[in-house]
Amino acid sequence: MLPELSRQNPWWVDPGAIERDPLIEAWERSRLRWDPRIRHTFDLESDAVYTLRGPRQIGKSTTLKLMIRDLLSRGVEPQRILYYSCDLVEGPRRLLEVLRSYLGWARRLTRERLYLFLDEVSSVRDWQLAVKQLADLGELRGCTLVLTGSHSLDVKRSSERMPGRRGRASTPLDKIMLPMKFAEYVESLDEEIAGLLRRAGLLSRSERLRVVQEVASGDLPPEVSLLAPLVDRLNGLLESYLITGGMPRAVNEFLSRGSIPSSAYRVYVDFVIGDLARWGLQELYLRQVIRAVIETLGSPVSWVSLRERTDLGSHVTVQRYVDALEASFVLLRLYHLNSVRSGPDPRKNKKLYIRDPFLFHALRGWVTSSDPYEESLRAVGDPELASRLVEGVVADHLVRLAFAASEAPESFECENFLLYWRGKKGREVDFALRLRSRWLPVEVKFQRSVGRGDLTGILRFRGGGRGGIVLTRDLLGERAGVSMVPASLFLLLV
Repeated sequence: MLPELSRQNPWWVDPGAIERDPLIEAWERSRLRWDPRIRHTFDLESDAVYTLRGPRQIGKSTTLKLMIRDLLSRGVEPQRILYYSCDLVEGPRRLLEVLRSYLGWARRLTRERLYLFLDEVSSVRDWQLAVKQLADLGELRGCTLVLTGSHSLDVKRSSERMPGRRGRASTPLDKIMLPMKFAEYVESLDEEIAGLLRRAGLLSRSERLRVVQEVASGDLPPEVSLLAPLVDRLNGLLESYLITGGMPRAVNEFLSRGSIPSSAYRVYVDFVIGDLARWGLQELYLRQVIRAVIETLGSPVSWVSLRERTDLGSHVTVQRYVDALEASFVLLRLYHLNSVRSGPDPRKNKKLYIRDPFLFHALRGWVTSSDPYEESLRAVGDPELASRLVEGVVADHLVRLAFAASEAPESFECENFLLYWRGKKGREVDFALRLRSRWLPVEVKFQRSVGRGDLTGILRFRGGGRGGIVLTRDLLGERAGVSMVPASLFLLLV
């Protein structure tokens, strides 16, 4: 067993081997060295079992290797650090053997803290049984575990089956890593804008939240005016973001080649197909469901109407596929806001979005058998489709904003914080965001001019007073107590 483990942990023999790790080398060569903020939110000096969930190909493995490099640079003995990829582990019994083999060997060398990084643990059904047994027998004392997975339901539910066995830490134990936000994208690519944000104090989450709340109240704070001259540059960056999304490989391919090869899209699609196949979902029907979602993207839709676009026999089965895609961080589902109950109404139609533009292009290319890169260029040049892509990015970023502002992130559920609203006579608001106990209306009008009619939904929603945001292409101002802000500038703030 140890020879197998040593192949994945070459730093046991040569601490400098971490610098030759393929993921570290690729990160160092990257045009965009994305260092996710979430990497710095782990308390690695506590007896704790962390989970890090997120879509495939997002950089979770690279993040683990960067954390290992940090530990080695701090002088932690190499033998105290275990990395293990769980992709080929058959079940919990085998995982238990692996962990016991390492712990027995390491404890003969040291009594100091051990760091265990288990990558793609969601590949192992019932993995929690192995961790639970070790915890029950006291074999995880003096250990910190970080477990990654690409399927939120598996990792989350499995971790919940270990009550009282995950330890305590100064930061939340369950973490989610998503594609880089537009703000991270801009900060990484444009040092001048990053410097301006730093000087304005807008790298602080609390300051950004304050500015967004002021904008939502119908006022434009000085920070927005400070950023206004950057709108043309931000729009150019947003156009690129609508092609690459926040996926590190896609961004780096685009920056270095000026295009994205088909293989980059196919790798992602293959991972989605493979992961969902483990949950008994068939590729043929998966393709049909994704096609139906793309055809109805951002429009209120029922399970029955989605089923009618596929060969599936039941709307319940369609829902199962959507659930799995949502759990794999592909889709985002929004419920209708019931104004009386001030919460979601699951009986009414839902709105579905693909969370990241690159994922949209990859999946669209797969279901239509077209060149995803060429289609992405056409999409960005098509005002209607570009607007739908922007709407999906806004939905994803508003969820993240709500999570960041949540007073209880460990119990955060998207369906309670971001919804859509439709009133009488078909008046609609794209998004109703619950922020600090208030519902804030947000409408996407990714166009150069906004008329009175474009404000009707927000005016009906709020019923009086001020407040609301309309996201435009490049229009900045205030009308009828509603803030109009370029989408690129707003996304930079959230």
